[in-house]
Amino acid sequence: MGVVILGVVFLWVLALQAYWTLPETIPSHFDFQGRPDAQGSRSTVLVLATVFSLVPVILLLVVRYRFVLLHRWPELLNLPGYFLYARVLPPERRALWFNRYFEVLVYLDAALVLFFLVLEWGILQGIRQGRLPAWFTPVVLLAPLLFLGPLVYRFLYLSRELRQEARRFSSPS
Repeated sequence: MGVVILGVVFLWVLALQAYWTLPETIPSHFDFQGRPDAQGSRSTVLVLATVFSLVPVILLLVVRYRFVLLHRWPELLNLPGYFLYARVLPPERRALWFNRYFEVLVYLDAALVLFFLVLEWGILQGIRQGRLPAWFTPVVLLAPLLFLGPLVYRFLYLSRELRQEARRFSSPS
């Protein structure tokens, strides 16, 4: 969780530093080739930091208050296989599995804040140089695939392990 907090702080450090050093009017939008096609206020970099901070902070709060969410609004949590198989486990094993699912979200959160830092850095570089860096578009298009694949794999793996443990607890001894 510390990595996420540090990442969000760094997002804001970059944005505030850019806000105080950029001219009043900056490129606010870039076309697919990375050329600026709209101008706007330098306060756009603060909006960018706000938007990039929202998802990591929300995920951090969900992870932090996961047990409150589980007890008050379990329908909000859709963990693959958890509610199907965990009910046959003893309570201490349920909590362990619940935490294992949320560990995945912590890693996802850290990866997302790193991704947003790279995006913000690339955008600020584009604002300063009048053109987005050549690496920017491929990173924007391909990086989400790097998150999605391991995330789906890990949830499937956890669900399979949980199902196997649930069978051991539900089978008569």
